[in-house]
Amino acid sequence: MPELPEVETIVRQLRRQIIDRTIASIRVFWPRTIEGNKTEFRRRLCGLTVAGVWRRGKYIGVEGEDGTFFTVHLRMTGKLVGALDTADRRHLRLRFTFTDGTKLHFVDARKFGRLRLWPCRGESCPGLGPEPLCPETVRRVLKHLRTNRPVKSVLLDQAILAGIGNIYADEALFLAGIHPLTQAAVLNAGQQELLSRSVPRILKLAIGRRGTTLRNYRTLADQSGGNQEHLNVYGRTGAPCFTCGTPIERIRINGRSSHFCPKCQRSGVGRQ
Repeated sequence: MPELPEVETIVRQLRRQIIDRTIASIRVFWPRTIEGNKTEFRRRLCGLTVAGVWRRGKYIGVEGEDGTFFTVHLRMTGKLVGALDTADRRHLRLRFTFTDGTKLHFVDARKFGRLRLWPCRGESCPGLGPEPLCPETVRRVLKHLRTNRPVKSVLLDQAILAGIGNIYADEALFLAGIHPLTQAAVLNAGQQELLSRSVPRILKLAIGRRGTTLRNYRTLADQSGGNQEHLNVYGRTGAPCFTCGTPIERIRINGRSSHFCPKCQRSGVGRQ
């Protein structure tokens, strides 16, 4: 599933391509792509002039000049592209056509992605925690945690911090030198400080590299991300740690794979 850096990359590209453009028509090829009333969705969006594009967690939000607001959640395999290739045509779920003739296509092989109309931007995406791009925000969240859940599970909880997924949770924990099974409530002040800096750092580096492409993620221009060339632990099971040479290990925590270096991420104060 695309995580915060991938969604942020797409949002920045959308701002350059669709702001000030007006939707002329919407064609839906897979009705379940739209959550809620499909007739209302099309009625409200046809004729809409795009005023802004936003990201909230892993959601893409599009706002019209009249305040109309809808979101796109890419889920596992969804992507937005301007031009379709042969493979994309098989998985085309929805198409926006703008008055200037340009098009925006929603393609989704697994059919899990969803578009949804909301009353307004302020009432969209309820239940999400704060954004994790600011060290002070992450520090404040970590300081008030009282759960004995593994810190890896806490980072994946969208109600605690919005937008972090498996890739960047593993990479942030490695950078902070914290074992993924460490209970969140027992993180000491030094570990909290390290993690509060490593989470935004890892996310911002990935944004600068257009995100991580392992299988399905593509940018709006149908390009791969570049961050996969810079992963320290994620997906590197058995390979030597770049820091100490110890083989990277993988365990499952609450059904999710977690990658870590058993030497660099031992218990105790982390490193950075």
